[in-house]
Amino acid sequence: GLLEGLPEGQPAKLESLMVQPVPVELHIAVVAGFVSGSLTRLLVAPLDVLKVRLQLQIEPIRASHLSKYHGLYHATQKIFTEEGVRAFWKGSLSGQLMYAVFGAVQFTTYEASKKAFRKFFPIPESAELWELGTNFTSGCVAGAVATTVSYPFDVLRTRFIGQIEPKVYSNLYQGVAMMYSEKGLRTFYKGFSA
Repeated sequence: GLLEGLPEGQPAKLESLMVQPVPVELHIAVVAGFVSGSLTRLLVAPLDVLKVRLQLQIEPIRASHLSKYHGLYHATQKIFTEEGVRAFWKGSLSGQLMYAVFGAVQFTTYEASKKAFRKFFPIPESAELWELGTNFTSGCVAGAVATTVSYPFDVLRTRFIGQIEPKVYSNLYQGVAMMYSEKGLRTFYKGFSA
C-alpha cells in the first residue's frame, strides 16, 4: 500500500494519525450542499452573467461594429453602463436554486451511493483500491444525478441572464409558466443531451 517501505513502526504511527471517514447524516449532507451551493452562486454570479452573455453573442468577440461585446473587460463595462450593477446578478434566484439543489443532491447522492456500494459489494483485501473506486464511482453517480435534477434551474438561469430590455420574463414564476406552456417539462431539459 501507500505506507510500504517506511521504517519499522512508522506505518502504524502514520495510520493512527490518518483521518478516518466519518459517515454523514442525510440532513447534514442536504444542508451542507444547499449552503455551499448558495454561497458559491452568490460569489460567481457576475462571472456567470459575463460568460453567458459572451456565449450567446453570435458575432465574433473582437473589436468590430457588429459585436456588442469585444471581450471580458468591455462586456463588464457595457453591462454596467447599460443595465447597472444589478445586471450582474440577473438570473440569480434560479441560479441560487440550481446551485443549492445541485449541492444538496450531490452531497446526499454521494453519501447514499457510498453506503450502497459498501452494502452490496464486500470490501476486498485491497481496501485502498476499493475505497478509491467506491469514491470515484459515487462521485460520478452523484454528479450525474445532481445535474439531472438541477438542470431545469440552469435553463431558467440562462434565459434570465440572456434577456435584455424589454424583458420576456419579469419574474421566476412567470418564466416557469411561460416556458412550461412552450413544450411542457421538455422545455426545462432543452440542450440536456448536448
